[in-house]
Amino acid sequence: MKRRRSKLRLFASSASRDRARFRASLRPTDVFLVGHPRSGNTWLAYLLAILLEGGDPAGRITVANIGDFIPVIHGHDALIVRHDAKADPRIFRNERPNFPRLYPRSLFIVRDPRSTLVSYFHYYKTLATDAPLSLDEFVAAYLTDGCIASFEPDVVRWDQQAREWIDRSKERPVMIIKYEDLHRDRRSTLAKVAMFCDIPHADDAMLSAIERGSFEAMQREEGRHGVEPQHPPDPPSRGWFFRQGETVGWKTELSPAAVGAIEKAFGPTMDSLGYLRPPEPRNP
Repeated sequence: MKRRRSKLRLFASSASRDRARFRASLRPTDVFLVGHPRSGNTWLAYLLAILLEGGDPAGRITVANIGDFIPVIHGHDALIVRHDAKADPRIFRNERPNFPRLYPRSLFIVRDPRSTLVSYFHYYKTLATDAPLSLDEFVAAYLTDGCIASFEPDVVRWDQQAREWIDRSKERPVMIIKYEDLHRDRRSTLAKVAMFCDIPHADDAMLSAIERGSFEAMQREEGRHGVEPQHPPDPPSRGWFFRQGETVGWKTELSPAAVGAIEKAFGPTMDSLGYLRPPEPRNP
């Protein structure tokens, strides 16, 4: 019991130090990009990196070095202290925020959980050295435990995270971006995000981001340069990080039982985001 109390005190002390370091390094112009794994976080970060670099005419940005421009701080907010030299606005990616109530501005990207879990399953099959679960088993384990404990135990369950950020958006500067909107209209969606983040950009910079942000272009980049160090697959032998980027591929991959289980577990949150309603007709 004493050892446990000692560990708890040590953890609390460490969290307090991290919070102090985070607050000391935080700027009012900082933006934090949050979302469940496989929701388009890396895709949006790539687009924003190109905009931040004025369209990147020198071609410095690749899908393997996005972190040099939009750093990853998953689960470690205090790591922003390493990026004091970055110009405003700084954008950070963080799937597991420590101090989200302190964030000046946040981007929350959300994707239909049926698509998210299919994509997450393929990511699991790519990265896990021993990936014995079938897709149905993967979904069942995720819905039971809120994560895949043997793979990424710190992941926050899709509906819990979505509800948290929907609620936070009512009180704080939070922009909710649907993956499907980014997929349907990159230009319009990215322009709104850039405005929210106060990223000045010329038309040619936006055009560069839109053209380079197609899944075909990003997969070509992945083939040439690989992906970021925290995602070590070796395409195509172990699978692509930028795999398909579809919005309704789950219809052909998920079993009816798995679809039913996801919709039962996440139904209210899915409905609040429009994922259980028929899609709006596209303009001719």
